[in-house]
Amino acid sequence: MKNYLLHSSYMYFDSNGGTHEVDLEEVHATKPDPLSSHTMSLIDGINQSEVRRRALILFCITHLNKNAKSLYKLLADMQKRTDPWFYVKDAYLLSIDRKGLDVLGKVLGPIRSDGSREYQWREFRIAFREEAHTVETFCRQLVEMEEESLKSISNFSGI
Repeated sequence: MKNYLLHSSYMYFDSNGGTHEVDLEEVHATKPDPLSSHTMSLIDGINQSEVRRRALILFCITHLNKNAKSLYKLLADMQKRTDPWFYVKDAYLLSIDRKGLDVLGKVLGPIRSDGSREYQWREFRIAFREEAHTVETFCRQLVEMEEESLKSISNFSGI
């Protein structure tokens, strides 16, 4: 049987057409994420739970507040509207790993020239404080993040 992996270098082509050299030693040294065997059931369970999806919305609102390009504009706008739920209409969990979550949130887009605004789907990467190597650690961190998000939203919205 022939070994077809005898080349001296390998290239990875990304979705933007860029090329990157791949070191086979690094590829062989990688290990699967400790949550990988539970990923689909966790994502499915969270996305099917209205309570958990509301928590994802909280994460998106908090993330927008922490990372807004124009934080003062966002806060001024939010002070006019006391309902932070106005800014993120829905959210779904896309993926998880030991370092955090990828969430797809339906957020209020920028003001257009005619003064109107539409909701747009936007992806958020939300990192854990510490790596989650077990499902229990993952779930504990989700609960902690939800509590922190509620406090944060309460602080900047007055709710």
